[in-house]
Amino acid sequence: MEIYIYIITFVLFFAKIGFPVFLLFRLFFIVKPLLINLYAEEKFTYYIGINKSRLIILCSLFLLSCFLGIVFGNEISKNSDIYNQTFYTFLLVLIQFILLYLFEIKTPVHILKILNEYILNPKEIFKERKVVFEESKAISSIQNGVSFKDVINLSNGDIIKQIDSREFELIIEKHKDVFQDQFSIDNLYKLCNGIKIKEGSIAIKIDNKRNSKQNIVEILASLFNIQKNWNSQIKDRSNTKIIDFLNMFIIINQKEKILHSNDFTRLFEKLD
Repeated sequence: MEIYIYIITFVLFFAKIGFPVFLLFRLFFIVKPLLINLYAEEKFTYYIGINKSRLIILCSLFLLSCFLGIVFGNEISKNSDIYNQTFYTFLLVLIQFILLYLFEIKTPVHILKILNEYILNPKEIFKERKVVFEESKAISSIQNGVSFKDVINLSNGDIIKQIDSREFELIIEKHKDVFQDQFSIDNLYKLCNGIKIKEGSIAIKIDNKRNSKQNIVEILASLFNIQKNWNSQIKDRSNTKIIDFLNMFIIINQKEKILHSNDFTRLFEKLD
């Protein structure tokens, strides 16, 4: 019976303290870039993956977890009936798990994705994660008086759309798993807003099942003005230039696959 009491006490402590502390650490690392940018720029700006509404939701879930852990947890501790204490302890754990799930689906990077990246490359866990602030999309690399965005548009028919962070999130949300890491997502956001990035810096993983090449084609068609510059009837030079531009920055399955004109032609034929 003593061991049973110890187990229940440990589980209750975990539900009261463990969950809120974990959410606090997660919230801290989400808010930290906002505070650093606020101090450096003297201006509050959200970064891609977080916005005002999402931040309010995350803070509310954290506070609710704390409230339930403290108030509900203390009431359970005072209950002398061991069976009632057990039932309500596991009920509290269940509620805390639900709050944790609701919290994680609103974070810029899911904890499982962070753990997966750590397993693949443990050293990456110590590196500072770079975030892209909304206003940075207005800053492009200027060379010889011409911006990177202007060069791309002149060569490929004004394919740069200028997408705000919220619209970008909505577009990629359904097929977010095709991206190898958050760095690739950030670079795609930069590229679709005319900001120069390194060649091959958008890594894509496809398996021809849930994460297929068609998924990334649909994302790219939504982020760039490709369809209006596309000639589906012939292998037009403009089509080839657009594909070459995308393949320059996008690496699929470590260069085992590339984008082809037919990938977009099939999509646009379905849309017509």
